[in-house]
This record gives sequence, C-alpha cells and structure tokens, in this order.
Amino acid sequence: MRKKELYAFFEENADPKYREFNGRLVPGHGKMYGVRVPVLRKKGREICKGDWRSFLEIGSECYEHTVLRAIVIASADMSGEERLSLTEGFLPEIDNWACCDLFCGDWRIDSEETRGRLWDYCLGLIETGEGFPMRVCAVMMLAHFVDDGHIDGILGALTSHDSPERPYRMGAAWALSVCYIRYPEKTEEAAFSGSLPLETLRMTVGKIRDSYRVPAEDKARLKARLGSLS
Repeated sequence: MRKKELYAFFEENADPKYREFNGRLVPGHGKMYGVRVPVLRKKGREICKGDWRSFLEIGSECYEHTVLRAIVIASADMSGEERLSLTEGFLPEIDNWACCDLFCGDWRIDSEETRGRLWDYCLGLIETGEGFPMRVCAVMMLAHFVDDGHIDGILGALTSHDSPERPYRMGAAWALSVCYIRYPEKTEEAAFSGSLPLETLRMTVGKIRDSYRVPAEDKARLKARLGSLS
C-alpha cells in the first residue's frame, strides 16, 4: 500500500462529528481524520493479510495511521521475537491512552516463551519512570497476566512504582481494579499498604466501585476505608 492510497482511505472514511468527539477524549493526538475504530480494525485485518511489513515502513503523520500501525504490530502473523522487536520500535509513537490500550489488548502471544519475554519486557517498562511506557506495562499486565502465576508480581510492580504523569496513574488504577475482581483480598491489601499515591488509590477505588462484578458491600467498605485516609 502506498502512502497516498492510505491517506485517501482516511479522507474517504472521515467522520467530522466523530473527529470532534474523539479529539476531546484523546488530547495531544496531532492530526486526526475521525475514522472510527471498527473501520480501522477492518483495514488493519486487510493489511495483515498482505505485505504488512512494507506498510510498517510508511511513517505515520496522523492519529489513524498510528492506530493502524498499532493494530498491525499487535496482531499480524509473526514470531514473538519479531513482535517484541517491533513493539520496542513502536513505543515512542504511543502518546495517548486510546492507542496504548488498543495496542496492548490486541497484542498476540503465540507461545509461553513469548509470554515470559513479554512479562520481562513489561517489568522493564515500569522502571523507565516515563508515563506512557509505564502505562503500556500496566495495560499489558491487566490484559494478559491477571492469573495465579503473576498476580503477586503485578501488585508488587504497580504499588512500588509511580509516575506523576496521569496516564500511568490511571492505567495502574485500572489494572488494580481488574486484579481486585479476581483477587479481592490480595489487591485490597496491596492497594492500602501505603505505597500507592492517594490520587492513584482514589482512582483505583473509583474504578472498583464502577464495576458491576464487585458486591455492593465491598464497594461500601472500600469507600469508607478510603474516606478514613482523606
């Protein structure tokens, strides 16, 4: 696919009302056409069936192009080693929560070896102290690692690291709320251990209380416990 054809596709599928709406949700996005995610996903699947490596050689100049790159890198048929390598190269392009979360959710794990290497990669990201790389870690963890073998590692990582950047704190709160659904006692103990910034703890409790999968009595207890700290 040539760059001219790609951007003609964006123009043909642009939705001005959606661009205005999405632009408010994704600050700092740069140029945006307003192409809806289902349309981009369909286009991404088409690209993945063809010469997707050539597509990835085209530099991105708009939000939709970056999202398409995220879809292709996360889901095209390739080895785990190549996906991790492409992920490392793509990381600087992740500068908004929408692209981050779509990318992490779509990221294909083809083997236990890849799963282990992705886990190690995430642990490295949280050490960077940079908001979006740290958010990638948090969202990768909630998407792929909330299980018996990783829960202690997730809770340890998220409660022992912080960034003043809001994208990370929101991502950490989201991940902790997902952990709470499966491991409520462990997660509550970790969240209220005193390691989390109060802002992140408030976000975490808020997201837990928003979940329909959490009993009302748990929501009330967490609210009261948070209130005692404020």
